[in-house]
Amino acid sequence: MELVHNNFQFTPEDIVLIKAYMDKIPDIGLKQNKPVITNLILFILAAVLFLFSLIDLIITKRIKKQWINLLILSFTAVFITWSLVVNALVIGRSPNYSPDQPVKFSHEIHAGQNATDCIYCHSYAPYSKSAGIPPENVCMNCHLLVRKGTRSGAFEIAKVLSAYENKKPIEWVKVHNLPDHVFFSHAQHVSAGGISCKECHGSVEKMTRISQVGDLSMGWCINCHRTRKVNFQGNKFYSEYRELADKMQKGELDSVTVERLGGTECMKCHY
Repeated sequence: MELVHNNFQFTPEDIVLIKAYMDKIPDIGLKQNKPVITNLILFILAAVLFLFSLIDLIITKRIKKQWINLLILSFTAVFITWSLVVNALVIGRSPNYSPDQPVKFSHEIHAGQNATDCIYCHSYAPYSKSAGIPPENVCMNCHLLVRKGTRSGAFEIAKVLSAYENKKPIEWVKVHNLPDHVFFSHAQHVSAGGISCKECHGSVEKMTRISQVGDLSMGWCINCHRTRKVNFQGNKFYSEYRELADKMQKGELDSVTVERLGGTECMKCHY
């Protein structure tokens, strides 16, 4: 950002206008994109054509060539069924979800360029249900000295400093959301399962703006449980499954998946 605005001069009037705009943005928000209604229009049109052809085929019989009605009914029925199935499957799913955040925090710089370990900031992940969002005092471990960013200058870091000094938490927007009726534990997956963060969250170290990679659907989780092999060696949690652990140690079993330990039972996630 510094290179982009290098040698760019603002007049006092420009600065006043920019400040007025920035003061107004929190109240009015950014301009919202108009919703795309193309699919809805096509669905309504298909439903109208379906009803018209059905009524004409059974009652009015205005169209002499009945094969036209049959053709319309076939095409519209397929389109309506396809639309209902596709849209029903995506309810509650939001892959590629990437909301605006109060601070333009770059994982590419922190996790990639600076090689900050995920657990340093999300320290609850190994032993808690939630991975946790780092409080400002964790940020200040570095930004007590680092007051200027390589891309955003001092502007974004100033937001963190202001929140810390005023003792107000930064209201981060959660990206990865599960339905309320689903139980998920980071501790179970990170500590017991030994799963790395990027297996679910993608290559976060390459993301300037964090986004949801997986669709977080039930099928997505079950497919993982059906193929994920359990590591019994030195694992205090899974070693409690002594019969299977002994068979693995003796070489009687080649591998054991999470599914075999009940990983696809409904009550594991919905109780």
